[in-house]
Amino acid sequence: MHCLILLALCCAFCLAQTPGWNLLFGTSILDETQKEPLQFDKPVPKWIKGSLIRNGPARYEMGKRSFLNLFDGFGKLYSWQFPGNGSAFFTSRFVQSDCYNESLRINDIAPYQTFDDLVPSMGFLERELSLSHGLDNMNINVYNYSGDCVVLSDTWKLYVVDCYTLDTIRHSMPNIPGVETGFPFVSVMSVAHPVREYGTNHHLTILQSLSIIPGMPHKFTLVRTKSADIREKIAEWKVKKMPYLHSFSTTERYAIIFGCPFYMDIEKLLQYSFPKDSIAFHADEPTIAYIVDLKTGSVTTIETENVFTMHHVNAYEMDNNLLLDVVSYPDASLVSFFEMNNLMNKTKRDRVAFKPSLTRYRIDLKAQKMTPITFDTNPSIPFANMLEVPTINEQYRSKHYCYIYGVVFKSDNKVWGNFSFVKKDVCNSTGDLSWSLPGHYPMEGWFVPDPTGSAEDDGVLMVPVLDGNLGKSYLIILDPKTMKPITKAYLPIIVPFHFHGRFIENVY
Repeated sequence: MHCLILLALCCAFCLAQTPGWNLLFGTSILDETQKEPLQFDKPVPKWIKGSLIRNGPARYEMGKRSFLNLFDGFGKLYSWQFPGNGSAFFTSRFVQSDCYNESLRINDIAPYQTFDDLVPSMGFLERELSLSHGLDNMNINVYNYSGDCVVLSDTWKLYVVDCYTLDTIRHSMPNIPGVETGFPFVSVMSVAHPVREYGTNHHLTILQSLSIIPGMPHKFTLVRTKSADIREKIAEWKVKKMPYLHSFSTTERYAIIFGCPFYMDIEKLLQYSFPKDSIAFHADEPTIAYIVDLKTGSVTTIETENVFTMHHVNAYEMDNNLLLDVVSYPDASLVSFFEMNNLMNKTKRDRVAFKPSLTRYRIDLKAQKMTPITFDTNPSIPFANMLEVPTINEQYRSKHYCYIYGVVFKSDNKVWGNFSFVKKDVCNSTGDLSWSLPGHYPMEGWFVPDPTGSAEDDGVLMVPVLDGNLGKSYLIILDPKTMKPITKAYLPIIVPFHFHGRFIENVY
């Protein structure tokens, strides 16, 4: 009994040190809403007209089973809708994937592929069935493909949803004319961050095809996306090892795929069933960049330093070079950090050597050389270069730009919970700014440009935040020039930690 009392006191002490943490990670939030009015404490600029739609895990168990990893939580969509008259509404809805619907029907986590195992664990037959069903839970990102709202994960499969109600309409596994995806290839992996093709309304994405025949090369296909269902091949090339990808970059003329030595092993996947057990970081191997000419389809391969990255920021052409900005890490330990037993243990998560570094690579195509460059640090905001989940003013995609917006999860480099939302000025570090409040957890923000503005930071930043002290969520609108609050509104439900999304104009 004394041990139980002591354990309870210790748990209470941990939660007191990081207020509301249990609501941010690992607690299922089952509430759904439909166009609930929001009350902002100050007027919302009337030029804001559209919807901020975001995606992320929000349910971690079904029946007697639960997930072991944040990456596997059932996806949920959130929409902040702004009609352009100063009013605002909030809608939330679970992604009605085949996996989610089947899990509801049987009151258990249905046998679809997950990144990690379950508790209780899957049996042999369930693992085999999950492999055949594939990964179906789209809980990472949201895009607008020529009017089709789609939700994505790091897979080729996607779901189309209603932009206004967030109802799930159907799934899609688009064919690519001229691309062989059948035996001996398993063509199911892609990226959760397609990139808009410069000067068009199309997006570029990647299909990764893993060969199941030992010794036979795998292949990349760079693809143009015209809608939820229409694809075109731009280029295709073979690789000896297939890196895990989450994002990539484009300039006006080139796509840059950064193949870090975090390789997928198809044989281990078929043996163990879980991607977590099928990917490994190779600290003794270089990163390989594949630069694709979008006009000719030719591919240039350049090796650079051993590094890991999940999130690209932007890339552009200058003085006959390509400049690529990414959030880099010395290894891939970030991936294992999101296991629930790490996230929910304060001692463990604080001990993780979590220190992302904003890095620029200068790519000289003629010399076939990549040179890493570190950004200056502003002494008053020394943590600005440690931002994650980066976003920019999308009007500057593939162009010269200065401002990156992101979250620093460990601002003091001690406590994984001291969140700050930052503006990084990569042109002049004296322009670095930040916003934070103790016990408040900002998540990925989105820059909405002022239609009458002319400067890169003319607009607003929309940032979902969990107020851990009150146990409530709110949306704050910040002035990007000062990082001072313009207005905020508390939400009718809790919005836990989620991954990505975007503002879609004229959808409300």
